[in-house]
Amino acid sequence: MSSTRIRLAALGATLLGALALAAPAQATDTTAAPSRTAFSAQAREAGLDDGQAAELQRWVDAEVATTGGRQIAANKIALDKDARTVMLLTLPGEKRVRELSGPEASFADPCARGWACLYPYPNFEGNAIKMYECGKVGNPWYGTGSWINNQPSNCHMKFYDRSGRLGWTSPGGYAEDRNAPLDWVGYVAAC
Repeated sequence: MSSTRIRLAALGATLLGALALAAPAQATDTTAAPSRTAFSAQAREAGLDDGQAAELQRWVDAEVATTGGRQIAANKIALDKDARTVMLLTLPGEKRVRELSGPEASFADPCARGWACLYPYPNFEGNAIKMYECGKVGNPWYGTGSWINNQPSNCHMKFYDRSGRLGWTSPGGYAEDRNAPLDWVGYVAAC
């Protein structure tokens, strides 16, 4: 290693050490995203044991890796910057998704007024993609699923084929289909 690189490495180590000494002992960032510890606590509050909470976290990690989203609750992934499009995951042992955080946590139906939701299984079972604003969202599911358009009456769900061509537009809200064919659906938009 050259003497310049050694001096730079030593300078860097010195600066890092000085910064560590100058930093407050318990500095906290109140703007940071919730931690895995917070998500784990949220899962336990929802009635999951440690094993189920760990299983849920593995599922969330896999979906984050697939979608490129970010985890914002124990079972929720933001698929866009403002969390206006999210994926909710079912809890271990449950067939239907439920909100664990935010203003909709008390609602029995996670597809609250103003949202449009897509499910991988009939009768609104399985994970859900929830959309609040326009914009195409990829459909990761095949087979028979279901959807709810709980938007105002002048807003529709638009279903696009896997090539991106509009194939069907739902009636305005409220509308639903408990047994919707999803094989042909590549993208969905709530507008």
